[in-house]
Amino acid sequence: MLCAQKKFTESQMREMYDGMIPEINQSTPAYRAAAMQKMLQEANYFADRLKLPTTRPIQISDIRYPWIAPPWFGLIQDSNGPITIFGTNIYNSKIPREARLRSLQIAARGTMETTNFWFSFYDGGKIREVQRIDEHAVERYAKRLDELIGKPSLISEAQAHELATQWLAAVDVDVAALDKQKWTVNQLHYTARGATNAVILPLYYVDFSSIHYTNGPENRKEFDEPVVEVEILGSTKELQDMTINDLSFSRRPLLIITNALDLVRARDPPVKQLKNPATGVQTNSALR
Repeated sequence: MLCAQKKFTESQMREMYDGMIPEINQSTPAYRAAAMQKMLQEANYFADRLKLPTTRPIQISDIRYPWIAPPWFGLIQDSNGPITIFGTNIYNSKIPREARLRSLQIAARGTMETTNFWFSFYDGGKIREVQRIDEHAVERYAKRLDELIGKPSLISEAQAHELATQWLAAVDVDVAALDKQKWTVNQLHYTARGATNAVILPLYYVDFSSIHYTNGPENRKEFDEPVVEVEILGSTKELQDMTINDLSFSRRPLLIITNALDLVRARDPPVKQLKNPATGVQTNSALR
């Protein structure tokens, strides 16, 4: 999130860490509720457009294990820092801090699960991944690949690519731009426990182009990952996973929380003293 920090002066860095971050990074119930509402609406858009086999529309009561990132981590920025009317002066303490804080754009960011799908919201609140799950934090078939041995596929590699592009287009991914990149279709090769030979399972991975990463200057570990990847279960033609690692290909709107500063300043519901008429004992209860 602070990839551009070396471009700032020492005084600007101090204003960032000691002044602005403490002001904007309070994850209050009001902020979390606003972020979750936006995430829920976007998850429902994906669920409808992809015709996901889950309860639709997804309700708040259907959400399990929600996680909302603190507001600062939802900051809209580029390589020069936060995108605001102040530009590189965003951390200039000579400009009133309130005005600078009000100029920040904060988007919802986090994760949420239903009983059988996991949604991940990343830069700008755009959905980065939709994954089908068997249980909390466990991808479908992750623990039971043996069940797929010998099951025939209903699709070819070309049809897997066609399905992938149809699903991506349905959720406003720029498929025309993606298809100009190199793309591949691979099936999972799997060796069952106790076996010596690998078998090919009807799990297809449609990968578009790749991003090259280096894990920091110290360990220098390098790896590639697809710009976009779609996993398909060929025996049922069902979507298993959609990951958009490069969200510049997503045409979905940003999930901006326009009153983020007011929400992080909102106090928790006040507590009043309630007296049990039978016992006379006082208990605390949050007002709603």
